[in-house]
Amino acid sequence: MDDRANSLLKDKTVNLDKLNYLAKRLDSFDTKEMTTFYAVAYGEKLDNIDSLINLTFNTHCASVVSDFSNLESIGKDMYLNEQGATTIEELERLDGESYFKKVLVDNQSPMVTPYGIVYRNKNQYEQVFDGVHFPEYHWKENFGTATIHYNGEQEYLYFPFEETELKKALERLGAEDIKGCEIELDCEILTHKILASITEGEPVQEKMQNIIAFSKRFNEIGIREKPHLDFLVEHLNPKTEKDLNIIMDSMYEFEVFHGIRSAEEYGRYMICDSGHFEYDDNLFDYINFEKYGAHRLAIENGAFVDDGYILYHGYNMELGEMLEEIGIEVEPQETHVLKLYMPLKGSTYYDENDYGDLYQTDYEMEVYPEELAEYEDAISEALEKNSLPEEKERGLMKYYDSADSVNAKVKRYDFSVENVGGKLMGVATLQLNTPLDDNELEKIKWEISGQASDGWGEGFEQREINCNGKEIYVSFWQSKNWSLQTAEELGIDTPKQELTMGGM
Repeated sequence: MDDRANSLLKDKTVNLDKLNYLAKRLDSFDTKEMTTFYAVAYGEKLDNIDSLINLTFNTHCASVVSDFSNLESIGKDMYLNEQGATTIEELERLDGESYFKKVLVDNQSPMVTPYGIVYRNKNQYEQVFDGVHFPEYHWKENFGTATIHYNGEQEYLYFPFEETELKKALERLGAEDIKGCEIELDCEILTHKILASITEGEPVQEKMQNIIAFSKRFNEIGIREKPHLDFLVEHLNPKTEKDLNIIMDSMYEFEVFHGIRSAEEYGRYMICDSGHFEYDDNLFDYINFEKYGAHRLAIENGAFVDDGYILYHGYNMELGEMLEEIGIEVEPQETHVLKLYMPLKGSTYYDENDYGDLYQTDYEMEVYPEELAEYEDAISEALEKNSLPEEKERGLMKYYDSADSVNAKVKRYDFSVENVGGKLMGVATLQLNTPLDDNELEKIKWEISGQASDGWGEGFEQREINCNGKEIYVSFWQSKNWSLQTAEELGIDTPKQELTMGGM
């Protein structure tokens, strides 16, 4: 809220929930609605927050005029405000000036305010807010609404919400416990199968904490993943909340091909549309799509379902029973680790004098990789502190936005540093469910390059790192001879894709 709103409530004691609701209402207003709100509040001397909240639902009851140079336009604006909506043809036929003069007759003593003159119309003022129960209002995008009914009253909560919000809603309703309330869920992420797996046959009231936890976890995953999760839930049929969480833990390990129902369709998609091959339309009649599709199916761990093909790249044994139901068998696999190396650029604004004392300069000085190697521990600590809570599960793969084989195969990747031949280098360490092919390797290299330059790396290189008394900045991108190479390409004695045991 701006200073105008603050002035209305100056020196007043207000309920924070009411203030928050008022702020959300005002946040959605356009310039005209905002002007009407403040003009009416000023003219009627409204300084009670309940009255101000109600006013936000009644700005259509008045019009504010500060410029009388075009009465035709003013009259049409007033008519549109009163009606709420009309056709273009009706508005064009309207004599705006005559309508304005009619409004003047009905407003013998209009309110004069610093915002303009306030004219009331025929719309009746309604008391929408009773001072206790907040009317339903979708302030911003959310997953849906939980409506809590009790003794003829209702409260609205918007997914994802906190348990404290539910507690306050129950207090406003006068309900001692959620179990005594009726709950109506209108939430796009709570499909029938998802809700059934969360509640496990129990009443919704008994499982509200679990539903809240699911919505918060889904919020971390992101709404863009909803079609992918819905598809997996539809076909893997989780029976319990644990099953659902297992699917969510491993959903990125799945690759889904919608509408693919045969080896021929799969082969055609892979050759013509997947981007894995350079394809010429002139060769269409000469390619045996069915044979290639059958070859892929024979070497992959996938299954056809009624509306597509599901391919599983992972090794989560807890998915075993659900996958067996659709014909996919999970066997313990080895986790692959792939390291990609890049040169670092260090810089500082500190130098040493002849006596070894540090002093600050007004120009940037390069810190060479050999010296950076001396500060490996400090830089590693800074990297660890730079990680975010939402990156806990998948590292920077959290920000990978394609539902493809790369997303399924790369479990996570993180940036670190490593001393290579006396020089400190940046490293992207990838944990893989299965090895990457050449196209997939190039794609993840492109993704990592973007994070090093414009995403994660742009933020990290602006962070000061204290190294033996001087502040150093480390960039994973700014080196003149920047490249991103495997250990093999770099000539380091490390296997191309190391193996570590995975499984349960």
